[in-house]
Amino acid sequence: MIEVATALMVIKGAKAAFDVAKEAFDEIRECAEAGKSAHESLGALTSFFSSAGKAEEGIAHAKELQENPPEGQEDNRSDYEIVIEMMVAERQLKQFYKDLKEMFIYQFQEPGLYDEFMGRLEKLRTDRRQREVDNRLHQKAIEMAARREKAKKAQMIQDAMAIAIGGIVSIAIIIGIFWMFTLGSR
Repeated sequence: MIEVATALMVIKGAKAAFDVAKEAFDEIRECAEAGKSAHESLGALTSFFSSAGKAEEGIAHAKELQENPPEGQEDNRSDYEIVIEMMVAERQLKQFYKDLKEMFIYQFQEPGLYDEFMGRLEKLRTDRRQREVDNRLHQKAIEMAARREKAKKAQMIQDAMAIAIGGIVSIAIIIGIFWMFTLGSR
Protein backbone atom coordinates (compact mmCIF):
# COMPACT_ATOMS: atom_id res chain seq x y z
CA MET A 1 0.00 0.00 0.00
CA ILE A 2 1.31 3.44 -0.92
CA GLU A 3 1.59 6.03 1.81
CA VAL A 4 -0.46 9.21 1.61
CA ALA A 5 2.68 11.39 1.72
CA THR A 6 4.08 9.58 -1.32
CA ALA A 7 0.81 9.96 -3.19
CA LEU A 8 0.70 13.68 -2.46
CA MET A 9 4.31 14.13 -3.60
CA VAL A 10 3.51 12.36 -6.88
CA ILE A 11 0.50 14.57 -7.52
CA LYS A 12 2.36 17.76 -6.58
CA GLY A 13 5.32 16.67 -8.73
CA ALA A 14 3.03 16.09 -11.71
CA LYS A 15 1.44 19.50 -11.17
CA ALA A 16 4.86 21.21 -10.93
CA ALA A 17 6.08 19.43 -14.08
CA PHE A 18 2.89 20.47 -15.87
CA ASP A 19 3.46 24.11 -14.83
CA VAL A 20 7.01 23.99 -16.24
CA ALA A 21 5.69 22.42 -19.47
CA LYS A 22 3.11 25.21 -19.75
CA GLU A 23 5.79 27.88 -19.33
CA ALA A 24 8.00 26.18 -21.92
CA PHE A 25 5.06 25.85 -24.31
CA ASP A 26 4.34 29.58 -23.95
CA GLU A 27 8.00 30.26 -24.76
CA ILE A 28 7.79 28.01 -27.85
CA ARG A 29 4.66 29.85 -28.98
CA GLU A 30 6.45 33.20 -28.57
CA CYS A 31 9.38 31.91 -30.62
CA ALA A 32 7.04 30.67 -33.35
CA GLU A 33 5.14 33.95 -33.43
CA ALA A 34 8.44 35.85 -33.62
CA GLY A 35 9.35 33.84 -36.72
CA LYS A 36 12.19 31.88 -35.12
CA SER A 37 13.02 28.40 -36.37
CA ALA A 38 12.55 25.18 -34.47
CA HIS A 39 16.32 25.02 -34.06
CA GLU A 40 16.34 28.46 -32.42
CA SER A 41 13.59 27.25 -30.06
CA LEU A 42 15.49 24.12 -29.09
CA GLY A 43 15.94 25.11 -25.43
CA ALA A 44 12.23 25.69 -24.94
CA LEU A 45 11.37 22.53 -26.90
CA THR A 46 13.73 20.47 -24.74
CA SER A 47 12.29 21.96 -21.58
CA PHE A 48 8.74 21.36 -22.78
CA PHE A 49 9.21 17.72 -23.76
CA SER A 50 11.21 16.97 -20.62
CA SER A 51 8.66 18.47 -18.24
CA ALA A 52 5.69 17.18 -20.27
CA GLY A 53 7.14 13.67 -20.01
CA LYS A 54 7.49 14.06 -16.25
CA ALA A 55 3.94 15.39 -16.02
CA GLU A 56 2.65 12.42 -18.06
CA GLU A 57 4.47 10.01 -15.74
CA GLY A 58 3.00 11.79 -12.73
CA ILE A 59 -0.49 11.70 -14.22
CA ALA A 60 -0.13 7.98 -14.97
CA HIS A 61 1.06 7.40 -11.41
CA ALA A 62 -1.86 9.47 -10.09
CA LYS A 63 -4.22 7.23 -12.06
CA GLU A 64 -2.63 4.20 -10.40
CA LEU A 65 -3.22 5.88 -7.05
CA GLN A 66 -6.87 6.35 -7.93
CA GLU A 67 -7.16 2.61 -8.50
CA ASN A 68 -5.19 1.76 -5.35
CA PRO A 69 -5.73 4.71 -3.00
CA PRO A 70 -3.43 5.12 -0.01
CA GLU A 71 -4.73 4.49 3.47
CA GLY A 72 -5.52 7.54 5.60
CA GLN A 73 -6.24 11.02 4.33
CA GLU A 74 -3.82 13.82 5.23
CA ASP A 75 -4.63 16.06 2.26
CA ASN A 76 -7.07 18.91 2.83
CA ARG A 77 -8.25 18.70 -0.75
CA SER A 78 -11.01 16.35 -1.75
CA ASP A 79 -10.54 13.46 -4.12
CA TYR A 80 -12.71 15.33 -6.62
CA GLU A 81 -10.35 18.29 -6.65
CA ILE A 82 -7.32 16.06 -7.22
CA VAL A 83 -9.04 14.13 -10.02
CA ILE A 84 -10.20 17.31 -11.74
CA GLU A 85 -6.74 18.84 -11.46
CA MET A 86 -5.09 15.79 -13.04
CA MET A 87 -7.79 15.51 -15.71
CA VAL A 88 -7.39 19.17 -16.71
CA ALA A 89 -3.61 18.78 -16.82
CA GLU A 90 -3.90 15.68 -18.99
CA ARG A 91 -6.26 17.35 -21.45
CA GLN A 92 -4.12 20.50 -21.55
CA LEU A 93 -1.04 18.39 -22.35
CA LYS A 94 -2.89 16.75 -25.23
CA GLN A 95 -3.85 20.21 -26.51
CA PHE A 96 -0.21 21.36 -26.16
CA TYR A 97 0.93 18.46 -28.32
CA LYS A 98 -1.72 19.20 -30.94
CA ASP A 99 -0.83 22.91 -30.99
CA LEU A 100 2.87 22.11 -31.12
CA LYS A 101 2.36 19.89 -34.16
CA GLU A 102 0.52 22.72 -35.90
CA MET A 103 3.34 25.14 -34.99
CA PHE A 104 5.90 22.79 -36.53
CA ILE A 105 3.86 22.52 -39.71
CA TYR A 106 2.68 26.10 -40.21
CA GLN A 107 4.99 28.41 -38.27
CA PHE A 108 8.33 26.62 -38.13
CA GLN A 109 7.88 25.30 -41.70
CA GLU A 110 9.03 21.83 -40.55
CA PRO A 111 6.01 19.59 -41.30
CA GLY A 112 7.75 16.22 -40.91
CA LEU A 113 9.90 17.11 -37.93
CA TYR A 114 7.18 16.70 -35.31
CA ASP A 115 6.07 13.30 -36.64
CA GLU A 116 9.68 12.16 -36.89
CA PHE A 117 10.31 13.30 -33.33
CA MET A 118 7.20 11.58 -31.98
CA GLY A 119 8.04 8.39 -33.89
CA ARG A 120 11.54 8.31 -32.47
CA LEU A 121 10.22 9.12 -29.00
CA GLU A 122 7.71 6.27 -29.19
CA LYS A 123 10.43 3.88 -30.40
CA LEU A 124 12.70 4.96 -27.55
CA ARG A 125 9.90 4.45 -25.01
CA THR A 126 8.96 1.09 -26.52
CA ASP A 127 12.58 -0.06 -26.48
CA ARG A 128 12.98 1.13 -22.88
CA ARG A 129 9.81 -0.71 -21.79
CA GLN A 130 11.01 -3.83 -23.62
CA ARG A 131 14.39 -3.64 -21.86
CA GLU A 132 12.61 -3.28 -18.51
CA VAL A 133 10.42 -6.30 -19.29
CA ASP A 134 13.46 -8.26 -20.45
CA ASN A 135 15.35 -7.33 -17.27
CA ARG A 136 12.41 -8.38 -15.09
CA LEU A 137 12.10 -11.65 -17.00
CA HIS A 138 15.84 -12.24 -16.65
CA GLN A 139 15.64 -11.60 -12.89
CA LYS A 140 12.68 -13.97 -12.60
CA ALA A 141 14.57 -16.60 -14.61
CA ILE A 142 17.53 -16.28 -12.24
CA GLU A 143 15.20 -16.58 -9.24
CA MET A 144 13.49 -19.62 -10.76
CA ALA A 145 16.86 -21.25 -11.52
CA ALA A 146 17.92 -20.66 -7.91
CA ARG A 147 14.64 -22.17 -6.67
CA ARG A 148 15.06 -25.17 -8.97
CA GLU A 149 18.63 -25.65 -7.75
CA LYS A 150 17.47 -25.41 -4.13
CA ALA A 151 14.63 -27.87 -4.81
CA LYS A 152 17.09 -30.17 -6.58
CA LYS A 153 19.42 -30.12 -3.56
CA ALA A 154 16.48 -30.73 -1.21
CA GLN A 155 15.40 -33.66 -3.39
CA MET A 156 18.94 -35.06 -3.34
CA ILE A 157 18.99 -34.84 0.46
CA GLN A 158 15.60 -36.56 0.65
CA ASP A 159 16.78 -39.27 -1.73
CA ALA A 160 19.96 -39.80 0.30
CA MET A 161 17.93 -39.96 3.51
CA ALA A 162 15.51 -42.45 1.93
CA ILE A 163 18.41 -44.60 0.71
CA ALA A 164 20.09 -44.43 4.11
CA ILE A 165 16.87 -45.31 5.95
CA GLY A 166 16.15 -48.04 3.41
CA GLY A 167 19.66 -49.39 3.91
CA ILE A 168 19.32 -49.34 7.69
CA VAL A 169 15.92 -51.05 7.51
CA SER A 170 17.31 -53.65 5.07
CA ILE A 171 20.27 -54.35 7.33
CA ALA A 172 17.92 -54.60 10.33
CA ILE A 173 15.73 -57.07 8.42
CA ILE A 174 18.75 -59.13 7.37
CA ILE A 175 20.07 -59.14 10.94
CA GLY A 176 16.58 -60.06 12.20
CA ILE A 177 16.29 -62.94 9.72
CA PHE A 178 19.82 -64.08 10.50
CA TRP A 179 19.07 -63.87 14.21
CA MET A 180 15.83 -65.85 13.76
CA PHE A 181 17.66 -68.61 11.89
CA THR A 182 20.43 -68.73 14.44
CA LEU A 183 17.94 -68.96 17.32
CA GLY A 184 15.87 -71.60 15.48
CA SER A 185 18.92 -73.79 14.82
CA ARG A 186 19.80 -73.97 18.53
